[in-house]
Parts: sequence; structure tokens; C-alpha cells
Amino acid sequence: MKTDYKEISEISDDNDFWIRAKSDLIDALLSNVGKHGKILNIGAGTGGEIKILKKYGKVYAIDINPNAVKFIPKRLCEEKKVCDATDIKYPDSSFDIVTSFDVFEHIGDDAKSVEEVCRVLKPRGYLIFTVPAFQMLFSSHDRALEHKRRYGKAALKSLLKNFQILKLGYWNFSLLLPTFIMRMVKDRSVPKLDHMALGRISNSLLYNILKSESILIKKNIPLPIGLTIYGVCRKSI
Repeated sequence: MKTDYKEISEISDDNDFWIRAKSDLIDALLSNVGKHGKILNIGAGTGGEIKILKKYGKVYAIDINPNAVKFIPKRLCEEKKVCDATDIKYPDSSFDIVTSFDVFEHIGDDAKSVEEVCRVLKPRGYLIFTVPAFQMLFSSHDRALEHKRRYGKAALKSLLKNFQILKLGYWNFSLLLPTFIMRMVKDRSVPKLDHMALGRISNSLLYNILKSESILIKKNIPLPIGLTIYGVCRKSI
């Protein structure tokens, strides 16, 4: 499961709580729109999330990093391309769903990327995404991942002006306070990932906590706040 190409190189164990929990969240979000024909996964990284997306349609994968794309197994998707999210190499109205999980924060011109997503979506097609929340939490972790920004709901609503927003909510409420404390007290100037090795019991506990959040989201029960913002949107033009 790709969270971020740089991060996945550090978190290589598929049993890591974060990788498994993010997979559950993606499944919960896709279950809200059901099965469709063609899905474009932008910023696909090494392709771990495609295993989930395949349950909902035929997957096409793009990423700007050729070193990531080469690791995506050909059997998982219909096609994979090295491609910039601000210049998607597909015709207008090509896809029923576009997914973007922890991608927009990497893109300098995120508005251009959203315009491209809108262009390649079919009328009434869906955009499903996640982004990191709260610019005040921008830290050395974000710099290590080469993030340009974190997001608030107001900024996302402006960015998604050509979409009908069906869901816009938070995930990872449970780890917000410890993450906030850690990022406020640590050196914020030196790029460094926050990832740390965990024992089996701690890993399992954190996974089950986040899994419970995804179950709530699947049941349309919103969380009050969280480290991640998710969205389910429909093309309105």
C-alpha cells in the first residue's frame, strides 16, 4: 500500500499498522461509490493500493517517479505510465473514478492537477482523495516527504470548486494529540520522517484503533478532527 513513495521505502512491512489502516480507509471510501468501469490512480507509487482499487474497476496507474512505476506489477493494472499529475496523458472523459491518496500535497500547482482530474473524468465521475490536514502541523516530517503544504477544509472546498463534495471528513483522530505534541517539540528545521519501529502488540493496537475509525467512516459516522482529510467528490460539469 503506497502512502508516500519516500515513506514506503522506510515502511516496507505490509503488516505495518499504517499501511494496513490506510488500506482499510481506501476500501471504506470506495465502497461508498461502488463498482465502476475505469479507475485512474494518480500518484500510484509502487502500486500497493491497486490491490484494493481492483475490487471496484479496471485500474490505470500513473506516477511521476519512474523508479516507483517500474515496481508496479503489470498484472495489477490495465496500464501504468510515468506521468505528471498536472499533465495527465489521457483523453477527456476517460475515467469513471480518479483516486489520489496523499498526492496533492506534493504538487506545486495543485489547482492545475485538480483541473486535469476534472478533464479526464467522465460526466458525474468521482474523485476520491486523501491529504494531510492542518498547515500548523507542517514539520520536518513533511519536509522529508517533500510536501508543499497541508490542507484545511476551506482550502479544499475552494480547490474543488468544479466538484460536488459528497463527503469531506477527517481520519486518524486517535493519533492527532501525540503527533501534535511530537511535532511541536522536535526540531522542525531538519527533514526527518516520524516513522519508528514498533513491537507486534503496539503495531496491532494502533492498527485496530485506526481500523475502528475506518469502520465509522464506512457507516457515515464522521470524526470530529484528524491528521488526514478524505474526500469523495462528483464532477459537476
